[in-house]
Amino acid sequence: MPIITGVASGPEISLPQLSLADKEVAAPGFSDQLLEFVKKSNEELKTGEVESLKFASGETNNIHETMLAAERANIALRLVGSIRNRLLETYQEIMRMPV
Repeated sequence: MPIITGVASGPEISLPQLSLADKEVAAPGFSDQLLEFVKKSNEELKTGEVESLKFASGETNNIHETMLAAERANIALRLVGSIRNRLLETYQEIMRMPV
């Protein structure tokens, strides 16, 4: 531990050494979370498409699961579109601010 002494006579202060294990891991940023959300939404879209193709080709007769997968994909797509629109509105609002 490094020891710090003051200019005036006073007590010595010892500082603890920090290692990489002591540091906290930073939380993911907004862009990381947005990217993860888009990836999950893309997976929902792919799953909906696969389930629809399976039903159309006769591989499955489970219309319930097919419709659930299609509706999940639809909701994910609408949500991504809404987020995109909100981000564009926010960007336009920021660009209108006087500097």
